[in-house]
Amino acid sequence: MSRLARWRAFRRDMFASQPARLYHAKMAEMKAPLYRSFTVPDPELARQILDDHEAYPKSAFLAATLGPLLGRAVFVTNGAEWARARAVIDPAFSGGRVREMTPQILAAGQVMLSSIRAGIVEVEAMTARATADVILRAVFSRTIDDARAQAIFGTFQTYQRAQPLASPLDLLRLPKWIPRRRRGRRAARQLRLMVADLIADRDGTEDDLLSRLSGSKDSGTGAAFSAEELVDQAVMFLLAGHETSASGLSWALYCLALSPADQQRAAAEVASCAPTEFAKMPFLRDVWREALRLYPPVPMLPREASKAHSLRGRPVRPGDPVILSPWHSGRHERHWDRPHEFDPSRWSRTVPHHAWFPFSAGPRICPGAGFATAEGIIFLALILQNWRLDVVEGDVPRPVAHLTVRSESGIRISFSRRTTRI
Repeated sequence: MSRLARWRAFRRDMFASQPARLYHAKMAEMKAPLYRSFTVPDPELARQILDDHEAYPKSAFLAATLGPLLGRAVFVTNGAEWARARAVIDPAFSGGRVREMTPQILAAGQVMLSSIRAGIVEVEAMTARATADVILRAVFSRTIDDARAQAIFGTFQTYQRAQPLASPLDLLRLPKWIPRRRRGRRAARQLRLMVADLIADRDGTEDDLLSRLSGSKDSGTGAAFSAEELVDQAVMFLLAGHETSASGLSWALYCLALSPADQQRAAAEVASCAPTEFAKMPFLRDVWREALRLYPPVPMLPREASKAHSLRGRPVRPGDPVILSPWHSGRHERHWDRPHEFDPSRWSRTVPHHAWFPFSAGPRICPGAGFATAEGIIFLALILQNWRLDVVEGDVPRPVAHLTVRSESGIRISFSRRTTRI
């Protein structure tokens, strides 16, 4: 591609501008008149960068892109500010807390099941609503049918359609006064006001993630979140907790529809156990891992260099973007056998675990990774216990990278009810 063609492709979809050689390269440097960046598909080098979060903090353009929505949430901050927030957040997901939230996942899963009808189902819409229901229950003790929760869900959908993960204007570090993404900014302001109102109206009797966050303190300093910080973190959990899970679940369902033998094996495994008996569903866990390997919900992890140094002999300046790619690392042809094939059974053999990091890795690994995994496995189990999945002939979804990896025009799967237990 010419530089102009690549720029246009990037504006349409991040994947469209990526060369095929990234599937076997260790590192690539992109140069333009006003821009230079490094992409690191090699998982070993990527892990080194993720482990050194001080030398490679979160990218400033990520804060510029998502800041109007997330404020100073832990997802976009660095240094002492990030460390303090993680110290308050981590206890909410530790010590069996994830298992305590499985009733909310099950309840939302049953609502999802009641909405499915035999025939062709657009699963991205189905999973987006179901995972939003989960996170609204887990964070706010509200179901998605609650009028205010429904308004939040609708505004989130508007925001996601309007907001890319990386805007070319942000990558160029243009001044903030240059107008861009006005629709996304309006939705972000509305969402923050809605969430702030929900927090203000709580009566203190709720037992949910927000109550744990509001009551949690940094064990070192005793500091807790302020009211504004609580809004930041709550909005972050709503965004990350439903959009990423919906992406992973949609692609997992499509992979199972593509592979009848793997679907049959997973359905047989879940037929005689409860959806929360994770120890009895090792193959289903591997289905989830394999789907996230091929379709990591967040395909690119933008970082930037904090100081001058070199990467593989190339000079890196302070502020240069360094982009890690779970998408390319999960399909890297130097590390994976048959990297582009869906094969859940590979996880019972020797696999390059270091090349799998859909939830990031190192000190900044997603605190909700365990929750997302439990949610994905429970939803897959509920669906497979009741429905058989088949692809729709001639209808092949094309993955595109926006906030998460979604299909360009939806994912349609044919559902037919299982009439007998396997």
